[in-house]
Amino acid sequence: MRRSSFPSSARPARLAATLVPPGRAAIFRAVASALLLATAGGPVPAAEDDARDSKPVTALVSEPLSAGVGKADGAAVAAAEEPVLRRPSMRQLGPNADPSRPPSRREIADGRVIIRRRFYEDFSHTETALGARVAAEALLTAAMTEDDRTLRWVLLDEARRLGESSGQAGIISRSFATAAGLYDFDDVAAELRSLEQIPVRVLDGGRAAALAKAAEHLARRAADENRVPQAITAESIAARAWQRAGNAAAAREAAVRAVALERR
Repeated sequence: MRRSSFPSSARPARLAATLVPPGRAAIFRAVASALLLATAGGPVPAAEDDARDSKPVTALVSEPLSAGVGKADGAAVAAAEEPVLRRPSMRQLGPNADPSRPPSRREIADGRVIIRRRFYEDFSHTETALGARVAAEALLTAAMTEDDRTLRWVLLDEARRLGESSGQAGIISRSFATAAGLYDFDDVAAELRSLEQIPVRVLDGGRAAALAKAAEHLARRAADENRVPQAITAESIAARAWQRAGNAAAAREAAVRAVALERR
């Protein structure tokens, strides 16, 4: 697996470093504070979420699956059943898909000016989740046929930024899935950082479930590469997102996986 990182628009160097694995005690504290289950179906109010921070993980994973299982909202179920996006192969991305270094900070800044001008109308409607999704779709589509390596990177990075700001994890995953087949960088660490930027507590059921699925998929990839801290963080995100979506059983399963990873 190639490792580097997917720079953010403002400071590309920030994402250039691989995540530093914390100590085992710090990991366990992160799991204990993050993996919380609702005792009733539906989204958990912030105050209740905070109140459950003191609940031990060992107690959480010993609860029966039926405990706290409520009616998951329809949108959450629909989003959860969406197929996980597969990473494209180099062959699928065509003859110009040779791995290359991401553009420099200066190149990205210059490219962003061009893309912002080219997609001015799309960017002018990104204040809403729907507008952000429409704009991101346009950027992702354009990236597949863009010949300029810098502009292609900027198209994907701008789509990722829209996914973060609108809480749409699927857009984030798609941008990284495409970029991973075109550039030499650590897409696991970079995608994890992007998913962490989404505030779980403000998501509706559908977007929360989509975030949970994306985080679970990323956790499996990290675990397969023996990147345990990243896998634990991703499972923690999944647990909180499932809780927000009202799916206590799925949240508990994510918590169990996180604890099992920590005990490796």
